[in-house]
Amino acid sequence: MERKFIFSGENASHDFDFSSPEILELLQRKRIEFVGTATSDFQSEPFTYDENGEPLVTNDWEHELLRNLEGKESGIQTKQVKEDLPHFFEHKKLYTTRSKEIGQNMFRFSLDFGRLCPKEGEFNSALMAEYVKILAHIKADGQEPMLTIYHWPMPCFLLKTAADGKIEAGGWENPHVIRHYRFYVEKVVSFLADETWIKKVLTEESFDKKFCDKIIATGLVQYFLSVNEPESVLLPGYLGGVFPPYKKGRLDLIMKVLNRLVEAHDITYNCIKEALWKMGNPSPKVGVAHAWPYFDGLLGDVAHSIINSGIANKFERKGEHTDFLALQYYFRMSVPNFSRTNKLYGEHPYFSDVYPMGILENLKKMHAQYPNKEIFISEFGFSETRDQMRPYLSMETVRYIFEAMKEGIPVKGILLWSMVNNLEWAWGMEQRFGLFDEHELKVPLQYSKQGTIQGWEAWHAVANAIIHPTAETLGNLQRHYVTAKSQFHSTLSGDDRQAS
Repeated sequence: MERKFIFSGENASHDFDFSSPEILELLQRKRIEFVGTATSDFQSEPFTYDENGEPLVTNDWEHELLRNLEGKESGIQTKQVKEDLPHFFEHKKLYTTRSKEIGQNMFRFSLDFGRLCPKEGEFNSALMAEYVKILAHIKADGQEPMLTIYHWPMPCFLLKTAADGKIEAGGWENPHVIRHYRFYVEKVVSFLADETWIKKVLTEESFDKKFCDKIIATGLVQYFLSVNEPESVLLPGYLGGVFPPYKKGRLDLIMKVLNRLVEAHDITYNCIKEALWKMGNPSPKVGVAHAWPYFDGLLGDVAHSIINSGIANKFERKGEHTDFLALQYYFRMSVPNFSRTNKLYGEHPYFSDVYPMGILENLKKMHAQYPNKEIFISEFGFSETRDQMRPYLSMETVRYIFEAMKEGIPVKGILLWSMVNNLEWAWGMEQRFGLFDEHELKVPLQYSKQGTIQGWEAWHAVANAIIHPTAETLGNLQRHYVTAKSQFHSTLSGDDRQAS
């Protein structure tokens, strides 16, 4: 069922001016170094294919997607169409070029454990070469890659499945999972540290010697995320039952899986540090991407301490086991949630209400917990079919990031989810977080008519103002903000406007 936006006065922002001298001074003094977008390998390339063009099923999410396409019961909740799926590998140059065109200087994507390790003791070096080519294209377009090592899919050989194909036990429950994960990470890092192999791959991709030498001298990747959203492995998978292995209320397994995810992070951190320190100057940096809803209500602080702070502490351990913090923010959760009034609900069926101010509160809490760490906002975004409210909500979130910076919180970079619409896990292609459809990458940017604005135009203005803070770029951002705010309010239904 489609969810309607519900809006009222609590979300109505006070006047804010991006073009004020205070904001210009802030951005010139406390530079946000990176602005970009994020995606994952599986979501932007839901299948890889064999030589006959048939889908390869190497991980749990591919397993579920194929069942969906075949009309079988699947954890992907709506019927998907193969022809609608994106193809990131084929169009990688279109992706990186469009990212540059909208002013970004960081591009985040992931590797895939199952695809790189399709069988026990096997590593797909040909696929690893494709990943290296993607990294090189990002660098060639003047952007910095952020590479996620584990972004949820697990190899099929680690699963336990029933006779009917349903998953009975997930990969992180397998008693040998850590041994196999170590094999995966050690292989990945060995290839990223192999200068001769990297030169060979880049030469095959027609990069010239000067570029290859530069890559070897500076390293392909400086910023890594070891584990993406451990909270989303644990809670949808073992509490809500909407992600593999689809177990509801299994509190008894959550701590076991969490401990193994922490061990996986430590393996990733140590392998990268030991093998890649010589590849590039400065040395590579590793963090964990923590998904923090903003909790409020009578029990909000309790929920935050258990879910947000509690899980993060298992990885961070007083901040001694990462090089930076990564916050991913999408919505607020009131605990308990007595009422839907005075709240803005988006289209995503699993998310609570959209609340841009929550990112400020979470940044304060994260900084208070780990005061000596820089923070990447490695994901935030909004699913909206019409792209009418996204421009304002994106800029309003950035407004609260600036408020956090005023309070001394060190924000290193901000990444929007996502540049291109992709397969949003259990909710398929229907959830549209992207600034573009993939086919739109093949045509020049299409600007809006006067008085309207698209998500990419708003984000382009954000990127230019942050990376090149001048009175002119901030004035342009403010003009876009005023247009987006007007469009946002005009998009609301008559009843919602009356409520506001």
